[in-house]
Order: sequence, then C-alpha cells, then structure tokens
Amino acid sequence: MEENIYFKRDILEIKDIEEENLYQEHILKYINDLVLYSLKNGGSDIHFESREKDLRVRVRIDGTLKEFQVFNKSFGIKILSKIKILTELDIGEKRLPQDGRFKGKYGEEEIDFRVSFIPTIFGEKCVVRILINNASKLDLNTLGFNNQNLKTIYEAIERKSGLLLFCGPTGSGKTTTLYSIINYLNKEEVNIVTIEDPIEYQLLGINQIQCKSEIGLNFSTILRSVLRQDPDIILIGEIRDFETAEIALMASLTGHLVLSTLHTKDSISAIDRLVGFGIDKYTIASGLSLVQSQRLVRKICKICFGKDINCEKCNDGFKGREAVEEIIFFNEEIRKILIEENSSKKLKEYLKKNNFKSILENGKEKITKKITTEKEIIKECSI
Repeated sequence: MEENIYFKRDILEIKDIEEENLYQEHILKYINDLVLYSLKNGGSDIHFESREKDLRVRVRIDGTLKEFQVFNKSFGIKILSKIKILTELDIGEKRLPQDGRFKGKYGEEEIDFRVSFIPTIFGEKCVVRILINNASKLDLNTLGFNNQNLKTIYEAIERKSGLLLFCGPTGSGKTTTLYSIINYLNKEEVNIVTIEDPIEYQLLGINQIQCKSEIGLNFSTILRSVLRQDPDIILIGEIRDFETAEIALMASLTGHLVLSTLHTKDSISAIDRLVGFGIDKYTIASGLSLVQSQRLVRKICKICFGKDINCEKCNDGFKGREAVEEIIFFNEEIRKILIEENSSKKLKEYLKKNNFKSILENGKEKITKKITTEKEIIKECSI
C-alpha cells in the first residue's frame, strides 16, 4: 500500500515510497522525508537554523525540539530556497522577515504549512508549522481535563451568552481547546463566526474571518461588523487591547456566547489583565462566565512506561501530550467580590475556601495516576 507526499507549486503531497527515481531533485525528496518524519512522530514545527558552517534541522515533538539532521551550508541554502518557492515568497529577499503558507496532502488528510523566515547573523532561520486540517475530530473529552472541570466547561458553553477566556502562554493548547468547543457547538441552528490571526483550522459550516492588520482589518474592526451579522457564537482568536476586550464583553452582555484567549500566567491574572486594559470592573464581573488557564504536559509512554529511552514508540520515554488546567466559573459571589472588593486577594481567599484547584494541584493528580512525571509538572505548571 502506498502512502505518498509529492510537491507542486500550490500543494505538497507527502509520499511514503522508497523509489530512488521518484524525484528529479534530491532537495524535494529530503523535504518530503522530513515532513513525513514529522507527521509520523507528531511533530508540530520544523526549524531550519543557519549556522556559520552548516544548517541544523530540528523538529518539535511533544513540545520538545529534537535534532533531525545537519547539512552543509550550500545544501541548506537550496532547501530554504525551495521552501520559499513552495510558499511563493521572494527567494532573493534575505534581509527582511517573510511569512507565508502552502497546502499539502498526506493520503486523504489535508495539511496546512505555515512558514516564517527571519534573518540571523549567519543567514536565514525558517520555521514551518504543521497544521493538520482535522479539527472536526477534536473532542473536549480527549484533551485531558479532569471530570469536574470538564463538566464546568460544558455547563458554560451550553449557555447562550457570556465571555469564556482561555489563558496560558504560547503553545499551551488554547487554540485546540477553542476549536474543540466550536466543533461541539457547530450545529445547523446556530450562526458561528470566528475572527482569527491566522486561521489554523478550517471548519465546515463555520464563518471564519482572517485578520489583515496591514489594511486595518484587525480584531476590533471585524468584531464590530460581525455583531451586525446576527451571530449566536463568536470566537475571537486573541484579546490584545482595550477595544477588543470591551466589544467582546459588551457582546457577551447582549446575548452572545463569546470565546477568546489571553496570554496570562493563571486564571486570576486574566481578570487583572482586563482591568489593566481599562475595562470597568462591573462590565468584567457581569460579562465573564468562565476563565481557564492551562498548560500541556508530556504523557508517559504506555509501551515502555518512561523507562526505555531507546523505545521505538516514544521520544525519551514520553508519547503525546495532554492539558492541565484550572478554572474559575463565575457565580454571584465571585461577581460581588469583583464589584465591591475589586481585590485579587479576596478572590483567592474565596476560591481557596470553595475547593478551587490550581494548575499545580491538578498536575499532581496526573502524577498520582502515572500519566506524567513530577519533573514534567514542575517544568510546565510551576507559576
């Protein structure tokens, strides 16, 4: 049975065939094999790093970079030029950053490759992000949330209004969580609109809008127009400023379910961030329904149980990742604290008395269940 990648100008089809004469160019075969390796090992990003005398290639697997190969400088430049051709970027421009994307196919699976070039002291660095268009398969039940928090999320998204914020650093699985929720909510009777930068997954039946800041098409501008499109559910890729935050909260108060992300270290910091934007505390207390902060931790391999670093089924004893989370679900008492006290300290005291579990505490449960290791939890969940 054949499994293939082949390259055209606008599409890259991945091939899993051992034929020396399959490609006219050795470079194309190398890129094919590299992408194939990344796909089969769950790689999310491929890094091409120009150094003084060579080009190093690393692949991010389960959140950790792993060296794939090192090439001489001449061959490395040809690889980078070929990626630019696939991405339809300017192969002569090496002084300025460039971004682009191209499409691919592996068997019946569609893949988007998002490409970023930046100049460095020894040449260009290129990062290719692999985005498999299988968002329809994303399921909230498989992300690793504990049962109580999962029940809370379902309760929040079944409501017709409210702002749900998902927080954490880059690479903590926020986008996957958002798409899993949208996938669950995607029904004939609701109008779902997303505002993204960039669009990472394409979903059938969803109205997805790409931001284009260079022409003034930013989150807040699009959001104003979307509110005139009779939406039921709005996904905003990220809240970055006062204007977007204010419109999102007002939309949540006028009968819309709004989902978005913030870059904060924990769930309480998300509230402080909104206050920092200049949002009125009454609006925050009234509009917010749920704030979740999350991280991704590597899971212990189920074949070698993390003991065999030479195990063919895993990477250094780990295989796959899952989320660790903490959730603040807004009730009248929490809203009262925010409005009357306006104090993070008072909110922390209330949460502690009412069995709130932090990311670190939920992470420790995963150690007990032998899902991950103490070292992994300390590395990812210590705030």
